[in-house]
Amino acid sequence: MKLVPVIKLFEVKYGVNLDLNKLEEVSIGSPKAIPYVGRSGKHNGVTAFVERVDEIAPNPPMTISVAGGGSVMSSFLQEFPYYSGRDLFYLKPRIAMSKQVLLYYCTALSMNKFKFSYGRQVNRTLAQLLIPDITEIPDAIKNYSIDDGAGIRQFEDLNEKVNLVGSVLGNRDETSFKPLEDIFNVYNGLPSSNLVIQPEKANEFLIPYIRPSKWQSTSYTGYVDIRTVPKNKVFPEGTLYVSTNGAGSHTYSYVAIESFVPNSDVSVLIPKQEFSLEKKLAYATLITANRFKFSYGRKPKGDKLKTILLPDL
Repeated sequence: MKLVPVIKLFEVKYGVNLDLNKLEEVSIGSPKAIPYVGRSGKHNGVTAFVERVDEIAPNPPMTISVAGGGSVMSSFLQEFPYYSGRDLFYLKPRIAMSKQVLLYYCTALSMNKFKFSYGRQVNRTLAQLLIPDITEIPDAIKNYSIDDGAGIRQFEDLNEKVNLVGSVLGNRDETSFKPLEDIFNVYNGLPSSNLVIQPEKANEFLIPYIRPSKWQSTSYTGYVDIRTVPKNKVFPEGTLYVSTNGAGSHTYSYVAIESFVPNSDVSVLIPKQEFSLEKKLAYATLITANRFKFSYGRKPKGDKLKTILLPDL
């Protein structure tokens, strides 16, 4: 995949840098209401609605807001003019980009989150971060629209599948629960001591190396060369995995969005029967719900993981 620095596709601008406590908060329906975007990773980054000040020009619409601190690298498409707080950048496309393409880049930017922390914020490095070139965006993304008939039908089909899993789950009682090991085969990951981890996906042979994390977007610890990894430690897109270590990360479970290699604190769960994506996502949620049973000193490893009780969906 061809990667280019952010600055090739976007102008990198610092937001208007307003303090929320110096603005007047109003309801969303107020005639002069304008979104206030902070460094939050939730609600599209909008932390309040404030009254627009005539003398202060807002950040322009159809730009991507990027948190330079706080929930660092949280990236959202802002479709309307907005104010912003400290350490908030916005990216203005240098060429015409559709809503679908801008949303794609929001995801691409957010996947760089693992490179930063509270003590290592985004500043001058934002412009040089590597993202896919616009020529690499699949046609399926460029042409997708929830507004046309195909998009609506796809949403309705997915909603029906999710509801089917939910209805099965709602009719289960404790007598139908099974140990996790009766539903899944459990495989351990690969220690980092056996690998060369690279910070960027510099070529097509590099795939994500997954670590425990509270968020799937921050579970990428780097990239490893697939040619140097045992084949039985490379798992495909759609694979369910669970974090087995870390005080703030244990027990969180996700379904992989691409091929990956897990580290030694991540266990991969392969269903003993064919599962739909919706069923895998349901089990990821159910496994995560057992988090309260564990702690940093009592990890969900080995038999503790295998004996977690789950409904037989």
